[in-house]
Amino acid sequence: MSEPTHITGQPTDVVPEVDYEALQPGQTIGRYEIVSVLGQGGFGITYRARDVQLGREVAIKEYLPSALAIRQDGTTVLPRSTKMADDFGWGRDRFVTEGRTLASLHRATAIVHVFDYLEANGTAYIVMELLSGETLEDRIAKNGKLSAEAVDRILWPLLDGLEQVHNAGFLHRDIKPANILLDAPGNPTLIDFGASRAAMAGRSTALTAIFTPGYAAAEQMTSAKQGPWTDIYGLSATLYHAIAGKRPPGAFDRMLSDTYEPLSQMKLTGFPPGVLAGVDAGLAVVASDRPQSIAGWRPILAMAEAPAADSTVAIGAPPSLPPPQVRHVSTLPTPEAPGTSGRTSRTGLWLALAAVLLVLLGGGGYYYAMRGPDPETVKARQAAEEAEARRLKAEEESAKLRAENEQRQKDEAERQKAAEIAAARERQQAAEAAAKKQFEEETRRKLEAEMAAQKKAEEEAKRKADEEAEARRKAVEDARKAVEFVSGAFDHFGKTLMVIGIKGRPDEVRLQGVDVVNDPDLHAVAAQALAAQPRDLHCRQTDRLTDGTPLYRCLITQLNAKQPLNDIPDTDRVDLALQLVKNGLVLASCDAPRSYADAEDDARGRKQALWGRVTVQEYKRRCTR
Repeated sequence: MSEPTHITGQPTDVVPEVDYEALQPGQTIGRYEIVSVLGQGGFGITYRARDVQLGREVAIKEYLPSALAIRQDGTTVLPRSTKMADDFGWGRDRFVTEGRTLASLHRATAIVHVFDYLEANGTAYIVMELLSGETLEDRIAKNGKLSAEAVDRILWPLLDGLEQVHNAGFLHRDIKPANILLDAPGNPTLIDFGASRAAMAGRSTALTAIFTPGYAAAEQMTSAKQGPWTDIYGLSATLYHAIAGKRPPGAFDRMLSDTYEPLSQMKLTGFPPGVLAGVDAGLAVVASDRPQSIAGWRPILAMAEAPAADSTVAIGAPPSLPPPQVRHVSTLPTPEAPGTSGRTSRTGLWLALAAVLLVLLGGGGYYYAMRGPDPETVKARQAAEEAEARRLKAEEESAKLRAENEQRQKDEAERQKAAEIAAARERQQAAEAAAKKQFEEETRRKLEAEMAAQKKAEEEAKRKADEEAEARRKAVEDARKAVEFVSGAFDHFGKTLMVIGIKGRPDEVRLQGVDVVNDPDLHAVAAQALAAQPRDLHCRQTDRLTDGTPLYRCLITQLNAKQPLNDIPDTDRVDLALQLVKNGLVLASCDAPRSYADAEDDARGRKQALWGRVTVQEYKRRCTR
């Protein structure tokens, strides 16, 4: 999940729920004072803060991957376990490297400015400018397709900024409309770099790979090498969405069945042919078919008009010619009419174009010339009309050679495409198998909910089916990389007060921070207290037992809560496990937070419930290491 980096028009006082605590307003990180939380996700938290030395507001991104780390004592960030410490430290180094690189690009056009980066509280922070505006995604959703002028205002500054980023040896990896912030006149700023998140997802099994379908290149879903061509695909997909009003089909789907509709074949008015052709080129599925750098992409995007059908490109301009104007280079043939050519012909076209551009960018001059008679033919025609026949024959042979060359390029492209698809087919089969298993799991849960109302005679058959399904569910859960979240109305306790049930959920949830207590009398007291009025729970997985069983922190509505209960914010709920400890119904686990232990000491001092049954010796022996 991507963390928001800047203000984008949403209320800044709305804080999404999380399974760890953010730094509080007034706390400091170096010379920066926290003002509020701007947003948060699985990789960290972004704060609105104030630079007390310079007197300006900034945005600060904190490295806090929730799958690997927790906050302790309201400030310090620690790995969840010694096993996760290496991944946590490795990711923190990548995060600092990202901050250092972006800080060196403080003059880059259309790139969010990074002021500072620092390490504190056991983790790392990136300090950047605080921006306002709306995202390109919001602009398209509100106003529809962008005009040619609006696209031009976005395209060229982003090219300049991205080229500087790439020259620094860095990639964005997550270019999409949601990560381009627009000010009122429509000037863009690229935010929320995903390089360190992508690097961590490739290393740690606790984190999920991040890419956005439709905007991610095929190599981002595989182990293939990524480079500037990867960001070119993301920016091309973003421009396609802005121009066509819809995002292009996903790269992985296109490898199997390409339904991509080129912009050059749409009836679009006002857009330079170079922009349309350049976006089509940047969206080639095979990475080697795309422009390999921003510098190699510019001449295509900058074409002011489509070349005539009988024109060609000549390499090595005479010295007397003036320097060419890059924004008016013409290197492509007129776009073909819809239906006259498939993706294979486009691929061959871009390969030929790339070869020409590499020669041009290598230092050779170029000029655009209309095809005329061969010089020798001109001389022959001046001598006698018989030379005309030789000229026509030479042209026919030249056309034949060009056709053969194009066919060879087409065949080579087809072979490359076949090799890519063959390699991807095996991965697709594995993905389909995983999707099928997930679909079966979701179907099973729906059937269980319906079977709950059936007659008692069917319960035994249902129990056996649940046991078999439970084994499959556990296998799926063990493979999950994301933290699970469940919610619903309280239903029952299980065998102990540590195990609770949620209505409509087939399995039971284990509470964190408490030990097993199997006392029927206490069990009845707790059940009656919860059943006195309908209650609603929000539970998030926080850890696992050594046998792999997940533990949950559950927040429950208070007795005086108003309906609807599921709309009660977490700030108005109470920690279920902590309340059970306070009322002397369960023992706090030996590694529970200090608040649990304090509540237990208080309940023990009042000999409340459980502490009327447990001796001091038993209590002391319980946590002896």
